[in-house]
Amino acid sequence: MLQCVNAHNEGIVTELFDAICIAPYRLVANPVAGFYVGTLVLALASLVLGRLTYDLTWLFNRGHYAKEEAEMVRMHNLSVAAIEAHNKEAYKAANKEANEAFGKSFFAGAALFSVSIWPLPFALAWLDGRFSGVDIPFLPGHTVRYNAVFLGIYILLRLGMWPLWQRLPVFGRVEKRRRDMVARRARLRSWTELGNPRGDP
Repeated sequence: MLQCVNAHNEGIVTELFDAICIAPYRLVANPVAGFYVGTLVLALASLVLGRLTYDLTWLFNRGHYAKEEAEMVRMHNLSVAAIEAHNKEAYKAANKEANEAFGKSFFAGAALFSVSIWPLPFALAWLDGRFSGVDIPFLPGHTVRYNAVFLGIYILLRLGMWPLWQRLPVFGRVEKRRRDMVARRARLRSWTELGNPRGDP
């Protein structure tokens, strides 16, 4: 009995999700234009939902990210200072710690990025159920499949929205906090500054 109820509820959720996703595809009478309009809306929704999740994850874990980045910068700068002092042993120790800190910071950033693209598999799965095997006109005499159109639009939107997030009401506040955190972080010294601790020209 419980399994039947669960199956019924899943069916309702699936139908609701399908109805929401297909609605933009029916805004235009022309089926080709409707496909492109609907896919644009779906890609934009995936981008915004992913960005919202990304920002929320960063807000909840910003202390951890700040700590990882600060440690990476600190150990790197210590390794640069050790080279300036001609202390080989200190350099090896600091450089090892710097590499480990960089690895932790890198993978933390990679995990955070993956949070921003979690809607993609769901969008592609829905598109597959609706448009699998359908040839989509692209250029005169050429057709593509749904995934090429969706991913192409998504990538263009992601690149185009990159400088705009900071201007949007909610996302802009989070972006400002992120930039403020970066501004407060100690400066990462370049190896070209050897012999010039302040990094003056």
